[in-house]
Amino acid sequence: MKKLHLYIITGAFLTGSMSSCSENFLEIDPEQSVSTNKVVTDVNTLQTALNGVYSKLQDDGYYGRSVYIIPELMADNLYLSLRNTGRYLDYHNFIVREQDSYAEDLWNTSYEVVINATRAIQGGESLEVAGDQQVAVNQLMGEAYALRALAHFDLTRFFAQPYNFTADAGHLGVPAIASIGDDPISPARNTVKENFDLIIADLNQAISLMGSNSAQGTFSINAAKALLARVYLYAAQYELAAEMASEVIESGDYELISAENYSTVWAPDFNSEIIFEIVNTLADNAGTNGLGHFFAAEGYADALATEELFGLYTASDARKTAIVRKPKVGAEDDALFVMKFPRGALQDDNVKILRLAELYLIRAEAYAKTNQEAMALEDLNTIRQTRDPQATPVNATGETLVELILTERRKELAFEGHRLFDLNRNKMGVNIDQGEEVLTASYPNERFILPIPLAELNANPNIAPQNPGY
Repeated sequence: MKKLHLYIITGAFLTGSMSSCSENFLEIDPEQSVSTNKVVTDVNTLQTALNGVYSKLQDDGYYGRSVYIIPELMADNLYLSLRNTGRYLDYHNFIVREQDSYAEDLWNTSYEVVINATRAIQGGESLEVAGDQQVAVNQLMGEAYALRALAHFDLTRFFAQPYNFTADAGHLGVPAIASIGDDPISPARNTVKENFDLIIADLNQAISLMGSNSAQGTFSINAAKALLARVYLYAAQYELAAEMASEVIESGDYELISAENYSTVWAPDFNSEIIFEIVNTLADNAGTNGLGHFFAAEGYADALATEELFGLYTASDARKTAIVRKPKVGAEDDALFVMKFPRGALQDDNVKILRLAELYLIRAEAYAKTNQEAMALEDLNTIRQTRDPQATPVNATGETLVELILTERRKELAFEGHRLFDLNRNKMGVNIDQGEEVLTASYPNERFILPIPLAELNANPNIAPQNPGY
């Protein structure tokens, strides 16, 4: 079992399995022993460092699978087929334990991103360059800040109750790592407010550093703003969420794809609706551990879409084509297969992390919760009628409007890892579809978040206490 204990973070090579992972940016030259303080020596080695950070996002314990699966399976969009490989079975049954390997992998991989991004930031700060090289260094450092913010945000939402769980967000979050020195550390847990403060500061720093040009498959200014809009929404800072979403929407760099061409949103090539995605080449293929293999009929097809979700789409809604009804051999006679990953079991698709459609829905929710209902309805209807040209505009106010926006989020962002968080941050109960029956869990609930991994508790005496209920 791969383990990352925060107390072993040092200024030299990271010990344990991290030093054996080929993606680790500390192993730039496999033929030599390169000390950490000399890993980043120029723009090229800083770029190599960032490539290593991006590669960790592809892990099946992170965006390569778990981030997409867990929040959907622990809610009402996915359930495990009668014939399955046993992956995520405890999430399906709502009995996750502190020894759970998926939670541990998610914790470990996310902190590898945090640690390596921090190393890249510190390495970039130590470089003495000028002119165009300084522009390049600033861009890469900005990307590193954004990557660190993404990983901290994911850790906080998976392992801590939502921002509004307490009035001042003073409940326990996760350790926030802003710098790494030469001495071992045993970090304690920060509060959720402190976590969000660092995440927001990192994203603002990223935006201040990055230029207008960035490579496909990497963080850009707009991607950082889009993530910041999502973070502000989770922190109930609705005016700022709407402001950030508007900056991206009104940038003119992206456009919603029509219902007629909806399938191209999920095609392998980049498209006008994607703000940030992880590129998976043939060399990156995770095989049977990949997201596509998990869903594909020719793969495992472990998880199937729920009938309730499928019933939300009208016949003319283009998004309904992302679910296909057919028998599953040796299992359900009437199964609903997820088709958002068109390469299926053959090769991993690019993972879409930030999309323009989400920004419209972020802004709609932010407007609805700040009594700007006309503008909320405009954004909501934009998404509804783009996906379904036959849809009639909705007109609602108050809680009904918020509920319609959350339903639209459910339809638009299904299978992309949002559902459990949308319910929990809105203080709503969860109906966990288990195929043949439904388990209802009310809010607040200790089991809506994951346990701090037992291996981490055993290794770091300062990480206690464990999350309640585990």
